[in-house]
Amino acid sequence: MQRKIRQSQTIVPFGVGAIFDLQGESLVACDTFRWGPRGERIQSDRLAAVLGVSEFRAAPAVASNAWAAPSAGVPYARFPAWLFCQRCRRMTRWSRALEQSDKAPTCGSCPGKKQLVPMRWIQICPNGHMDDLDWKRWAHSRNTNPEARQCQKDNLFFESVSGKGAGGLDTLQVHCHSCHSRRNLMGITSKGSLKSIGVTCIGRQPWQRWDERADCDEVPLAVQRGASNVYFPLVHSSIEIPNASRADSQSEKALAIKADDFFRPLLGVNEDAPMFDMMVETLAKAHDITPEYVKGLVRDEKQREAGKATTVDATPGDLLGEEWAAFLTELDNSDDPHFRTRHVDLVQTKTKVTSLLADRLDKVVLADRLREVRALEGFHRVTPAGSDKLVPVALNHKATVDWLPAIDVRGEGIFLSLDEGRLAVWEEQGAVRDRVLELEKRLNASFMEPRLRERTGPILAPRYVLLHTLAHLLIRRLAFESGYAATSLRERIYARSAADPGGASKQAGILIYTAAGDSEGTLGGLVRQGEPPQLQGTVLEALQDAMWCSSDPLCSENLASTFASLNFAACHACTLVAETSCESGNYLLDRVLVVGSGKVPGFFQDVLDAAVEAAGEGIRGIS
Repeated sequence: MQRKIRQSQTIVPFGVGAIFDLQGESLVACDTFRWGPRGERIQSDRLAAVLGVSEFRAAPAVASNAWAAPSAGVPYARFPAWLFCQRCRRMTRWSRALEQSDKAPTCGSCPGKKQLVPMRWIQICPNGHMDDLDWKRWAHSRNTNPEARQCQKDNLFFESVSGKGAGGLDTLQVHCHSCHSRRNLMGITSKGSLKSIGVTCIGRQPWQRWDERADCDEVPLAVQRGASNVYFPLVHSSIEIPNASRADSQSEKALAIKADDFFRPLLGVNEDAPMFDMMVETLAKAHDITPEYVKGLVRDEKQREAGKATTVDATPGDLLGEEWAAFLTELDNSDDPHFRTRHVDLVQTKTKVTSLLADRLDKVVLADRLREVRALEGFHRVTPAGSDKLVPVALNHKATVDWLPAIDVRGEGIFLSLDEGRLAVWEEQGAVRDRVLELEKRLNASFMEPRLRERTGPILAPRYVLLHTLAHLLIRRLAFESGYAATSLRERIYARSAADPGGASKQAGILIYTAAGDSEGTLGGLVRQGEPPQLQGTVLEALQDAMWCSSDPLCSENLASTFASLNFAACHACTLVAETSCESGNYLLDRVLVVGSGKVPGFFQDVLDAAVEAAGEGIRGIS
């Protein structure tokens, strides 16, 4: 049976391993091995090199033409298998043999074929496994009769208990009508509730066969199937940019290769020609390097000669570093179909306020065209742990499936960078460092640390919290000004500090962009809002919005916001955005670092003080 889902949703939120609810049915996305050799290939060499795969593929799409031949899309399996009838309350363990073409499961006991609905509770484990709860064992776990505890008949009913009020789990029970054993659901989600009745992890995913299970010693946890800890996808993304100049293009090794007699002729040979590969292999063997290194130098040299390469060096494989370099460089890319940028001035008419703002914002770059590739590497359950507990999208077939599912989306964006000199001075102030240090201590103690460290780096720098908060403020304001829905805007934070290892260049910028799978991502409204003088007004209005929140003074003085207290002064009324727009799940936000307070200087505090003073002078002039 076919169900409709958007292609972009096959990565997030309904990617491999995720539960998808549709019209009373509950399904789970199968791994990519079951896709087969279908799906359109997506090109992203930079992202593929970082993730160590050969290619990416989009989910196979089903033909929408009614006259077209039937085609298969992405496979989903029914889960949970335990269903019940809302009329007679009989529970049924559904199997693939009971499926009927283009029909939802129905009750065989009730007249009218009432549709069965899935049970609300499932079990998951920290190793990423997921399975149905053993409802037979649960129903018989409180019966002291040994014969009743051995009852194996499929005669379970999911019933409501009268006389106990409404809403509590003690008002719901699983009742075996054969031996009359029963147990309500009170405490089912408590830690150790399944262990106490002898339930262990089965070591597999719902779509896997029994012989594909793995040994697992983890204690499973009973949760509702819609709980937030059921699925933590690990998604990587890359803005596709022109060839970034290699950081080692002037090294001794690179210069020796460029001086070779075979190198210069390579620049005039098409990469698809057989001669190209032969010449590359010859150079690689002569200099004891890989062919990929030679190809990278050839592309770099071609881009440099064409005036399209970035002039700020970036380490190969550093996705954010290469994007940062591309945005800072004024490129001649008017004919590039995927990346077209232009540098503009923030301020046209200088006043005290706009001059202070211009001193803090270094560059404004409008991206008329952007192409982003998002790839799903795997997922976690229970907590977003490290790579050792990551469930790959190909599961047991990782060795034979050398690609990842991905989507290819296009849009537009506004890139802003802060003045590094002023930012460095602000970061060194004691009050700023102490405030962010307290936030980092909480981050270190949080189960979200592995996932958030991928964004912040090994050290949470004040610039990251500042830039992240500024990006949220701009998204909220641009949603009003540009005509896009707030959920259509996304952020990308470039916040590498001097403390980051590797000696890479420092970064301090944000990209607000649209990257939708349909035409809404390229309507042009966002770029028009970045044109002078509109952006100047938008930034000032966003900063002024942050000065006051409808929840103040509670919000501005708050030091324990969101789960695990990973936000300070931030709430839904002033700073938070849709989670699809935020790369860090609405964590690590603090508008005090933007606007300041009596104890902590804000990076834009002088700008806002001047704006308030100018507004006061205007009012006095009118009076």
